[in-house]
Amino acid sequence: MKRYFLLLIMPFVLILAKEVAVGFVDSERIFKEYQATAATNIEFNEFVNTYRDSATILKQNSEELKAELEAQKLVLSEEARLRKLDELESLTRDYNQFLQNVFGSGGKIEQKNDELMTPLLKKINDAVAKIAEQEGFAVVLDLSEGVFYASNELDLTSLVIDELNFEYGPQILPTGEIKKVIAIFPFREVNTEANNADLGQRCQDELYKAIKAFSQKYKIISKSDIKMEIIKRGYGKNIDDNQAYSIAHSLLCDYIIVGSVSKFATKIEYTISLKDVGKNMEIDKKTNSITEDIKLYEFLNNDNRALLDKIQ
Repeated sequence: MKRYFLLLIMPFVLILAKEVAVGFVDSERIFKEYQATAATNIEFNEFVNTYRDSATILKQNSEELKAELEAQKLVLSEEARLRKLDELESLTRDYNQFLQNVFGSGGKIEQKNDELMTPLLKKINDAVAKIAEQEGFAVVLDLSEGVFYASNELDLTSLVIDELNFEYGPQILPTGEIKKVIAIFPFREVNTEANNADLGQRCQDELYKAIKAFSQKYKIISKSDIKMEIIKRGYGKNIDDNQAYSIAHSLLCDYIIVGSVSKFATKIEYTISLKDVGKNMEIDKKTNSITEDIKLYEFLNNDNRALLDKIQ
């Protein structure tokens, strides 16, 4: 997958004008250790493989017709031969056009790469900027772009990775007590409006923001790990509770948070549910309705806190 990585916070030429603090990061290591990267790579590869399979089928159809034409050329009438030649030319054009539309410049593969990498790179660059500001660095350079030497004291890579992976939290409390493990799944989108607004994913995203406050109490399974499991199992976008339980068992979760969401014009309705994985039962659920999209986070946050209070 292509990467476009810009880490320069200020133009390097400023170093010549005055003394500034310069830090470094290793972008290759960031991409490797940032937990969201794995799910992004899996999704991209699945996308590419789907189109490769389609291209293989189109090419095979063309080759089979060509072989058939060659085998029958002595027995076909002129009219039948010309008809098959036209069909072969049409299949060849379709195949070449498919390759251009999908694998060519500006095609579906390049568009998918940009779609997946843009938010990932924004998070990385935002994390670099945040750490640079906190640590007092005016310029941050990328070690993988030809920097020959950098003192360890100037290397911000580990700090950036910790910032990016903050949502996952440590697995064990300082006292050594094992944390309860929670996975939050994308909500099931009940109707077309909810699907068009991608509300299922948004509800999951909002809950991950809300649950950061509990990261010292629980281990939160990363969104990337959940996404990888969904993709690997071929569950699709709207997974049901049994599928969520199946994933939760494989990820050794104690609890899951699932839900459903619908949208009617400006009105959003959702149900959020906390379930005990070991007992395969619902602990509690909340249903809510909002008419202002901007309040979705606030309502989900409040309901999420109420549900987590039920955990013993």
